Amino acid sequence: MLSRPERIVTWIVLLVVSVIILYPLATLVSAALEPLSQGAIGISFGHALSWQSFSYAWTVGNFRTYLWNTVIVTVAVVAISAVVSVLAAFGISVLRPRGSRLLLYVAILGFMLPTEALIVPWYYQMNSLNFLNTYWAMILPQAAQSVAFGTFWMVTAFASLPRSLGEAAALDGASQWHLLWKVLAPNVAPAIKTMTALVFLWTWNSFLLPLVMESNTSRYVVSIGLSAFQGTHFGNYSALAAGSLLTALPVVLVYLFAQRSFISGMFAGSVVE
Repeated sequence: MLSRPERIVTWIVLLVVSVIILYPLATLVSAALEPLSQGAIGISFGHALSWQSFSYAWTVGNFRTYLWNTVIVTVAVVAISAVVSVLAAFGISVLRPRGSRLLLYVAILGFMLPTEALIVPWYYQMNSLNFLNTYWAMILPQAAQSVAFGTFWMVTAFASLPRSLGEAAALDGASQWHLLWKVLAPNVAPAIKTMTALVFLWTWNSFLLPLVMESNTSRYVVSIGLSAFQGTHFGNYSALAAGSLLTALPVVLVYLFAQRSFISGMFAGSVVE
């Protein structure tokens, strides 16, 4: 138990940190809700609320298209990486065929390599497949890196389960498919949710790969669209703030809805016998 002075100090520290974190967000929201202006404007909290900046960013800034493109890419990457990672991890940690340990090391190496080191080989590979300037050029490389990370993540999660869980299912006559999806997967659900949340965040915020792979403005994702919007509306602070909020809002919502699973998947083990 903390003493009263220790609790007071703790609350003071938390309050100071909260102000430091929330004040920039408050100024961003304030700027986005200011009346639309093409010139440089200041940031204040006493103005009348206006949604003009959001409407302007949505239509003129084409954020409607950018968000839709980002949803397509992100959902595809998350779906591919989640399914393939769970299957690969199940094979490595439960079925254990010959060479499975080597495959795990390859997966570890795959997600340790930075995007900057892989972007040139990816570019020529996508070009040879005629995938440049398509959704696939943004989906496949990100899915490959996410599967590498997800495989390692899920191998760790499956390894935390008691072996008797699988043995009991095998004695009951469960098939391997039933063992995976009906017995093991529900017990590592927090880890799966955490993995998908992390992949969602990384894919949604990806910048370098979409920048290199896509030159058609009709398929820009929000990170590239926001950069292009900033270049043409540099002095319009309210419109830029609105575009920034439209870009960040889905990420914030996903984290808010998944925070409990995210935290439990990061720090908790799994079920016990």
